[in-house]
Amino acid sequence: TIPVQELSQVDNTSLGVVLTRIAFVFLIGGFAGWLYEVCICAPLNGVPIDFGHGGLGIPFLMIYAIGSVAIELAFGLGRQQFHPAIQLIESAVLATALEYASGLTMLHVLQVQTWDYRIPGWDFLVTPDGLICLRASLTFGLMGLLQLRGVGKLYEWLVAKHYRVLVVIIWVLVGVVVLAMLNAFLFHAIDTGGTWH
Repeated sequence: TIPVQELSQVDNTSLGVVLTRIAFVFLIGGFAGWLYEVCICAPLNGVPIDFGHGGLGIPFLMIYAIGSVAIELAFGLGRQQFHPAIQLIESAVLATALEYASGLTMLHVLQVQTWDYRIPGWDFLVTPDGLICLRASLTFGLMGLLQLRGVGKLYEWLVAKHYRVLVVIIWVLVGVVVLAMLNAFLFHAIDTGGTWH
């Protein structure tokens, strides 16, 4: 283990620490997004809880993971903290842009639409193609705010306590996600058969 005096001297700007922080955000975002869709959205929309949601065979949604990394790269990484309202808005705008770009790509390139907000409860200020709506954008903004205000502090606290153990756990879990993705792509097991509402 690292001596206590060394724990407080971990360089938060070193490449390894920054990459591990991004990997941590990636994992938290993918898991939090899965929890949000499976345990919150599904019951609200009258859809049965589906623990296999996402098609990777693990509790993880890639679009949320990528969105979390984008928010961290754009607004996090120990930068100056702005007013929470500003962080909520900038997170909402960035996440919505990513969601729309990925939705358009799936719709027009893969000929698949895996979500559609043109349903009661989600359809306030929804685009004609159903790919983005105000309610979802505000939800993503709130999740981004929680990430910028909470996840970064959690990571820094864990670094100060158990840096080497944290590094091993994070990168093993990233390996699990990568293997799950390879498995899904190689065996065409990605769940794109139904539209998620």
